Amino acid sequence: MANDLKADLKTFSIQEARQIALAAQGFAEPRPKPGTVTIDDLDRVMKTVNIVQIDTINVLVRTQYMPFFSRLGPYTQEMLHKYAYEDRNLFEYYAHAASLIPISHLPFLRHRMAEWKPWRRWNEIMDESPGLLDSMIDEIRANGPMEVADFDNKGQRYGYWGTSTTKLILETLMFQGTLTTADRKNSARRYDFIERVAPEPILNVDIPRDEAHRQMMKLAISSLGIATDQDLADYYRIRRAEAQEAIKSLLEQGEIQRVEVEGVDVPTYALPDITPPTNPLQTCAIVSPFDSVAWFRDRLERFFDFYYKIEIYVPPKKRRYGYYVMPFILDDRFAARVDLKADRQKSVLRVPGAFLEEDSNEDETAHHLAAELSQIANWLNLNRIVVGRRGNLIPALRSAVKAL
Repeated sequence: MANDLKADLKTFSIQEARQIALAAQGFAEPRPKPGTVTIDDLDRVMKTVNIVQIDTINVLVRTQYMPFFSRLGPYTQEMLHKYAYEDRNLFEYYAHAASLIPISHLPFLRHRMAEWKPWRRWNEIMDESPGLLDSMIDEIRANGPMEVADFDNKGQRYGYWGTSTTKLILETLMFQGTLTTADRKNSARRYDFIERVAPEPILNVDIPRDEAHRQMMKLAISSLGIATDQDLADYYRIRRAEAQEAIKSLLEQGEIQRVEVEGVDVPTYALPDITPPTNPLQTCAIVSPFDSVAWFRDRLERFFDFYYKIEIYVPPKKRRYGYYVMPFILDDRFAARVDLKADRQKSVLRVPGAFLEEDSNEDETAHHLAAELSQIANWLNLNRIVVGRRGNLIPALRSAVKAL
């Protein structure tokens, strides 16, 4: 019976699955001409991926800016700031991780805010500093958006990151949905009450937990194109059992379908009537380690035969590829990986290492990678590209960069 059911499923080759997956992430759309990117383009990307991860690492550029570049090419970072914070299109919360999310999706995360339990340190702070919480809330209410540096008494620091008492309180209130990020100043969060940031109609929408999971799974499958239950659960960091319940419900309602991918031996899902792109993908993009196309490492291996691990926290002598290594997508495959660093003091884009994936064409990959590096350098106002020595793609890449 199981084999009969499997035989009735729509079947895709692994190459078709890759094309569907990359198209769902926005890599089938041609980039706008340089200098023509608009806020509408940012909006299109955001509605395609639904979540953009935030991270403080600034080895090349802050994480949230890179996914838009990967899909659109050069744009002004001020444009994203305006789109997100000034125009109030996005808000910050912990969806996949710390993330930018369409503000219209706030109701899907309200149950997380209501259920979130403070860290153990919270109770200790409340005992040690009675009245501190109320005084901070009163300050924000009176002054408007505030960052950690605006508070006079930041309290003691603790933990690996040296988090201050003030920071922990603000982050707790953000997790609980009392505060959100109203703005960022030099990358620092400026916190304000969520009701002063989000439109009232959105604040008043109440969605039950199970329905919120259904909606998030629909968004995830739209952004992934073709996916296993693990892929879908990871997108919004939902427990796998709860993701499976939502998937089951969506299947019963005909809102998603089971499909078969050759060589993939676990159940796979897609939207109804999904088809591969009609034209071959012409993707040429370096992507952040925190880009949604690369989030779930098992998925990269399953669909793209690409093993990837970020090695920032690996001791230097044990790193295989480098400190901040970014995947390079060419057409419908992950063709290479490249270690990058923006040396802003010397206005140099440094490429300490570049590594060709098996079965990728060396000269073609180097040519396209060099062109992408040139665009990144121009975008970040870096005057030169300096290619290092590590990796099997270095000789070809050095020649390609010299030929630009």
